[in-house]
Amino acid sequence: MRTFPSNIKRIVIKVGTQMITDGVAQIYCDKIESFVKEIASLIKEGYEIIIVSSGAIGSGLAKLGLKERPSDYKQLQALAAVGQIYLMKIYQEEFSKYDLHIGQVLLSADDMKDSTRRANTRNTLQVLLDKGIIPIINENDSVAIEELSYGDNDNLSALVSILLFVDLLIILTDVEGLCDKNPNIHEDAKVITQVEEIDKKLDQLVEDIDSGVSFGGMKSKLDAAKKLTNIGIPTVITSFKSKNVKKILEGQEIGTYFVAQK
Repeated sequence: MRTFPSNIKRIVIKVGTQMITDGVAQIYCDKIESFVKEIASLIKEGYEIIIVSSGAIGSGLAKLGLKERPSDYKQLQALAAVGQIYLMKIYQEEFSKYDLHIGQVLLSADDMKDSTRRANTRNTLQVLLDKGIIPIINENDSVAIEELSYGDNDNLSALVSILLFVDLLIILTDVEGLCDKNPNIHEDAKVITQVEEIDKKLDQLVEDIDSGVSFGGMKSKLDAAKKLTNIGIPTVITSFKSKNVKKILEGQEIGTYFVAQK
């Protein structure tokens, strides 16, 4: 069993695009339904959950019945505008089954850089949590080109975790965790269950695993873990499977656990 700090209560959970859509024309409503049921159960147990959810563009494609993701930024921004509403509607409908309310928060990089906007964001999130409302955060893809270029919410989930100084970040992805080699190439790749320190050797391992992938790969997740563990916030990277979050909080050795350094 894995030993967590005993006082874990406030948790950021990041959900990637590929966990809830196929990235093109389908949204996985059944997976969202299962995820929401699990989160609702944890909230009833007293946990405070902040969700950072990708999927606006994929949801826009699904809603409009398009089969191919465009490369033009203007088209992507328009799809995000359509898809964000659709995605939040699904979250709202699912959480309402458990008498829980959600609040949408769209953020850009500038919101985190400017001290006044950062404070306003913190205050908004804190009020939502105080009222028992689940914040669901996404990058403001419909207006921000920088975020579309970055292509993932790993960094945003780390920044939100720092902003609220949460007790734990869980990044849900399409692999079991950080492996000792690229699992897409090596069948004998094994998950590294615990990382005590993120050093240059680990950085190089991730560079090799990502093999030039520009976004959504393991490098951005490791960068997020590094930011947080350096200031005392543990991080877990694991797969988007039913009840994995609950298993993590029970101490089961699910995914890769990055130990806080302070």
